[in-house]
Order: sequence, then structure tokens, then C-alpha cells
Amino acid sequence: MPRPVPAGAGAGSTPASIPVSSGRRLSAPLSPALAAVEERMRALGCGPGLGPVLGEGNPGATIVLIGEAPGEREVIEGYPFAGPSGRLLDETLATAGLRRVDLWLTNVVKCRPVRETAVPGRLANRAPLVGEIKRWRPLLLDELAAVAPRIVVCLGATSARALLGRDFRLTDERGVWRTLPEGLPAPENGMTATPRVLATFHPAYIMHLEPYDTTASDDARALLLADLRAVHARAAEIGDAGGHGASLA
Repeated sequence: MPRPVPAGAGAGSTPASIPVSSGRRLSAPLSPALAAVEERMRALGCGPGLGPVLGEGNPGATIVLIGEAPGEREVIEGYPFAGPSGRLLDETLATAGLRRVDLWLTNVVKCRPVRETAVPGRLANRAPLVGEIKRWRPLLLDELAAVAPRIVVCLGATSARALLGRDFRLTDERGVWRTLPEGLPAPENGMTATPRVLATFHPAYIMHLEPYDTTASDDARALLLADLRAVHARAAEIGDAGGHGASLA
């Protein structure tokens, strides 16, 4: 059986020949609070070639999108939601009337979780372990507090459970607006942030379905679009009330 390699471990890293880019894109400077959180994320550490992959986009966004963890492509490119699944997300956001540049995109776990394969020196992506999620969750909450969004979108069950609890079931609660159970630490302005949270499918899940069941893949894609349109509508209702205001296409 292939063994999981802890995301913070130095052994078993991606081969050094794989180039890593600093392709992260920010549409505004980081706030001092967010910069401090990111320094703590870097200090927490990842194995060589495994990250960390930090958030990108608008550091003062009304809307934050959260995935589970970076994969190999994200580590290479240096930003979340890269590669084919990122392109699918960008296309769906655009169709829903949202622009990636106006949002903050991040993951629960900032290191690439990997497992050993039958090929010596070659690692494969895997889902984060419970311990890895617990390790990174406090920093995720601090990151959200520093961004202070009004809306949080969890892409996939892993990120939804990390924020909403282990009993969350995506099949039953996808597209349902929730409130973060414990709220967020007080951001710089001293106000307690209580964003609304919605969970939907991760674009990588949709792409995984496609070769096996095109109908299920198409249905999941349509539901992701419907959920992002609901996010657009709620952001339009909020307007600039949160002091950030995502630009809506």
C-alpha cells in the first residue's frame, strides 16, 4: 500500500527538477494583519517542494473561496486553483458574473499532501489527513479574520467540514447558506466577523467525474454554477456594506 507522506515532512519531496514559480497574483497590498498571518504560515513549514501555497487575489475581498489543499500544479505555479481545475473555476466564475481578481482564494492546508507511488521518487496528490487539517485550521481562521469577508465559499467537502464541523454532508447541505459556528477572531477594526458560508462542489471533483459519467459531471457543473450565481446575488445585496465590496461583472 502506498504510504501517505506528512505534508510538513521533509522526506519524500517532489523531485528537485520540478520548477517552482512565484506566480501568486495580488490585486492589492496585504494588510499588516494578513502579512503577519502569512509569516506564521511560512514558519509552520512544509517539506521541500510541497509549499506553502498561500492565498491570492484581493486581500480585502467580500468573497473568499476555500479549497482543501494545493496539488502539484499549484505548488509549481505558486498559487491556489491552478491548472485545468483552476481554468474550470475561472470559467464558471465568469459565467456567474464574478471575477477571480476580485476574490480571495485559499486552501485549508497550505502544504501539498502527498503519498508515495510505485515509481521511486515520484509522489501523488492525496486528500489532507485529519491531523493536517487540525494543524492548519487555526491559521485559516486567522487568515479569514484578516481578510474579513462577508461571504465564504467552501469548494468541496473537506473545506466545508474544516469550517462547519465534521458532521457536514455535502450531498445534503450543498448550496445551503450557513453561519460559521464560532465566528472569527476580531479583525483589525475590532469587529467580530460573522460571514455567511456556502459549500459547493470543488472543480477538481467535476473534472474527476467527467471520464466516467458525463451526465453526473454536467449536473455537478450546473450546480456549481447555480451556487456561484447565488453567491453573486448575495454579494450584490451586501454591496459595499462590509467595507470591501467585490467588483461584480
